[in-house]
Amino acid sequence: MRLLLALAALILSGAMSLAQAGTCEQRSPTVFVIMGEIDTALADCVTAKHAPTTRELIIDSPGGKVGPAMDIADRLSTSTDLTIRITGQCVSSCANYILPMARRMIAAPNAIIALHGGVDPAQVAKAPPAKAEALRSLSDKQRRFATRHGVPPGWLLYRTAEAPARTDGLDGRYRWPPANATLYLVEAPMLKSCLPWLDIGDYQAELEANRLLAKGIERLKRDGLVATGSIVCNGATW
Repeated sequence: MRLLLALAALILSGAMSLAQAGTCEQRSPTVFVIMGEIDTALADCVTAKHAPTTRELIIDSPGGKVGPAMDIADRLSTSTDLTIRITGQCVSSCANYILPMARRMIAAPNAIIALHGGVDPAQVAKAPPAKAEALRSLSDKQRRFATRHGVPPGWLLYRTAEAPARTDGLDGRYRWPPANATLYLVEAPMLKSCLPWLDIGDYQAELEANRLLAKGIERLKRDGLVATGSIVCNGATW
């Protein structure tokens, strides 16, 4: 619920576009486009339309369902030397699973790249019995996905059932206290340490010229985001 409220606040403040049904298009032999919310229908669209000749992915997505997002990412991983162009937002499962498939990232000014964590044992442990088994299966699928693609646990804000308030895969300090945060605006140190193969260009400079100015920070705080500051993946593995 808190995540939904945060997303709604971002929409109202103009930081993010309204969620829309997911669509995909092979715009040219080398350019593929994904827009909107991630679900099974979008995963089916990508499977049907994505060509292995794709070299650039244009995306604007608030995220969505975890399983379909991993399926889409697996499909995109067949594209060699992929550039991802984020025209508005890459949040939640878009950032968790699709962004790591790229080798270069181009983000529009004021683009949002934000995480809120994947599926982990801490989440499974507090789930009602009727949902726990499905979440456990999804957590296992995520672990296999992350191992296959070299995505470290820190990028997914992975927590254990024994220490649900701690993310062992990360070190450093957030730009401001994260006590009430529901989303984590990713800065360059986290991107470079968690996804070292990803060329992020001038992403940090754009952040500091826009979202991380004083007025931008106040808006982020109001909307329930914390910027990751000096937070980095610390080398922890699966």
